[in-house]
Amino acid sequence: MSYRVPLDLGALRAESPFLADLGMTFLSLDDSGAVFELEIAERHSNAEGRMHGGVIASLLDAACGLPVRFIAPETDLVRAVTLTLSVSYIAAPKGPRVRATGRITGGGHRLVFSSGEVRDTDGSLIATATGSFKRLAPTAPGPTSKEPT
Repeated sequence: MSYRVPLDLGALRAESPFLADLGMTFLSLDDSGAVFELEIAERHSNAEGRMHGGVIASLLDAACGLPVRFIAPETDLVRAVTLTLSVSYIAAPKGPRVRATGRITGGGHRLVFSSGEVRDTDGSLIATATGSFKRLAPTAPGPTSKEPT
């Protein structure tokens, strides 16, 4: 499986104010999938003082969904929407940050399946997810798909 990496990763982040507000950092998109990282802050905590499950689910949604937008043989930037996302919570993270990875596991041209996981800095598994995503019609070329001039 190969992915078409966006040329302007800053524009990709700007497309999703929600991810930026949470503090998620996009690290990579390659043949192994997408990787996001999050520095855990107090604002990410639930009432018990642990990382909120909604933040973990958002990380997994981003990591599982991003490869869907750039999967070959597409040449245009496509939008995708999450149809289902099933999250299994394993443990509370230890350490200052977590890393989410996602990859395509199957599907066709419009309906694509992916899976992901979140691990803490010790490498301990925090949560896993599987999801289905619908690829939408290509958009007009934008800042994340524009070829350099």
